[in-house]
Amino acid sequence: MVTMNTYFISILLMITIVATVGLYNAARFKPAVQSSEFHSYYAYLGVDGNYNPDVLQGHCQHTDAQWSPWWMVDLCGQFVIEKIQVTN
Repeated sequence: MVTMNTYFISILLMITIVATVGLYNAARFKPAVQSSEFHSYYAYLGVDGNYNPDVLQGHCQHTDAQWSPWWMVDLCGQFVIEKIQVTN
């Protein structure tokens, strides 16, 4: 069961960081939450539309060091996901 939950959370994270439908970013500016916050790297920064991977530029979300951290976004609707893009 633990393996199943870990797998589900990993898939959820990959799907929700940038979920695109055609050329539409379904996750952009949608409500986001995460298990904890590291400094000022809040959950909403994961969907602000800025793809700069440099955390020092202030447009990245980051959880605090913890066991099983998570991040998610509510897409506020149903979408057929054609492409998933994760920026790390």
